[in-house]
Amino acid sequence: MDLKAPFFAVLAILLAVSTCGCMDQEAIVPDEEAVQVLAYADPIAENLLSSLNEDDYTKYSRDFSPEMRQELDEASFEQSREFVISRIGLYVSKSDPVVTGTRDFVAAIYKAEFEQESGVDVRFVFKKDDASHQLQGLWFDSPKLRS
Repeated sequence: MDLKAPFFAVLAILLAVSTCGCMDQEAIVPDEEAVQVLAYADPIAENLLSSLNEDDYTKYSRDFSPEMRQELDEASFEQSREFVISRIGLYVSKSDPVVTGTRDFVAAIYKAEFEQESGVDVRFVFKKDDASHQLQGLWFDSPKLRS
């Protein structure tokens, strides 16, 4: 089974969901705002990445918006997980992120280390004024994932 096509289809959908309505120029947010974003983004990122290792969709999708949950269901998660793990291995750690924003969205972008590749960009996107801090967009990017 070729998992590359379904994985990239999911990534394209997630990219579309995460950028919907945010055509503004993205810029690094001020430090005070970044601290506020990271207060919720860090635990969400750690939970999601560790759940990827554990093959636990329930924990992985815990902070998804309804749109994310619909686009990345359990079957899509299994295909995406297999694609990621087969190319870069399990998640090991992440660095301090860069926090960027537009008028409507903020993103925490981590450089993550996986067993077979370092410097993997993992991007978590949230709506700025969403008090529930539901994840609106997510994607992984690295040379091995693009090959």
